Formats: sequence, C-alpha cells, structure tokens
Amino acid sequence: MKKTIKGALLMLLALMTLGAQAQTKSKLEQDLDEFRNWMSRRASQGDSAIRAEWPTVKREFQAKTQGLEKGTNQLTEESKQEYGELRGRYKQWEAENEERQGQPLDRETAAQWERRLTGTGNIRNLRASQMRDTYTRFMESVRGLRSDWSLRDWDYAEHVYLVLNDRKQQVLAQMNNSDKLKVAALQVEFNTLRKSRDAKDMYNNMKEKR
Repeated sequence: MKKTIKGALLMLLALMTLGAQAQTKSKLEQDLDEFRNWMSRRASQGDSAIRAEWPTVKREFQAKTQGLEKGTNQLTEESKQEYGELRGRYKQWEAENEERQGQPLDRETAAQWERRLTGTGNIRNLRASQMRDTYTRFMESVRGLRSDWSLRDWDYAEHVYLVLNDRKQQVLAQMNNSDKLKVAALQVEFNTLRKSRDAKDMYNNMKEKR
C-alpha cells in the first residue's frame, strides 16, 4: 500500500514538473511571438520616427527579450534559430541607428539637397500656392534618384521632406482643398518608399547572416 501511495506521489510530482515546464515553454513561445510582432511593427515605422524614439526602442527591446534570454535553452530548436535571427537583426539595426545618430547632418550639404530635390533653396518662405508644385517636384526627384541612394542620402532626403512639412503646416490654412489632397497623397508615397527601403535593408542584413 505504501509503495502504491509513494508511486502515485512520484507520478504526481513528475506530472506537476512536466506541467510547469510546459507552462514555461508556452510563456517563452508567447514572448517570442510578442518580440517578433514588435520587431515587425518597429521596422514598419519611418526612420525619423525611430530616431526620435530610439531610447524607448532600446528599453522595449530589453523588456521584450529579458525572459527569452534567461530561457533560451527551453525553446525548440526552430524557435531558438528564429530568436537568434531576430536578435541579430535588432543588433545590426541598433548599430546602424546609433552610428547615424552620432553623425549630424552637414548644414551646407543639407541646403544642396533642398535645392536638388525641390528646385529652390527657399523652402521656408514658400507661399501656400507653391506647395503643391514643390511637393510634386520633390517626389519626382525622389522617384528618379532613390535607386542609387545610400542610407545617408535618405537621411538628407528625409530632412528636405521634414522642412517641406514644416512649411506646409505654416501655410495650411491658405491652401485649397485640392492642393491639400494632392500633397497628402505625395506624403504617403514618400513614407511608403522610405519604409520599403528600411524593410529591404533589414531583409538583406538577415540574408547575409544566414
């Protein structure tokens, strides 16, 4: 009788241990899902938004990976590989962002980019009636030149875009509805192209690490 009770207790203890391990693994898999979704969401943001929020991004990374770092050995081989790839992509992304943040834009070069992409060195004094044509020329330049741009070139293009946006906000009340709609469409196009470049770079980095 005692052996039967002892055996039952040992079996119960084993089941409890397996259950606890299963819960741990389940929690780790959930953490991996959350980390994957976070990486995807952050990668879809524009570069200027990421730079503005970079301290927050780093804190979020630490929070998202804390449990995964401690329990990596309890992940499946497939999950281990995915976590390693995601973590590697983040570290590459972190290095690129911090390197670029440490290199402020050159004022003279920025002015040259303003003239090159918009045809004017006087964006900050544009009239409301000039905004549509200036955005149109800007996007025509971006479409024609972007295939040869480096990440640093995109930084300067984004600078021009933000200067344009600042001026647009200042004269928005004087713009007609047709011009507002056209400019809004061009803004969406620029952000789409910018994000596609970021996504392409992350994909290429991932391929190089394989």
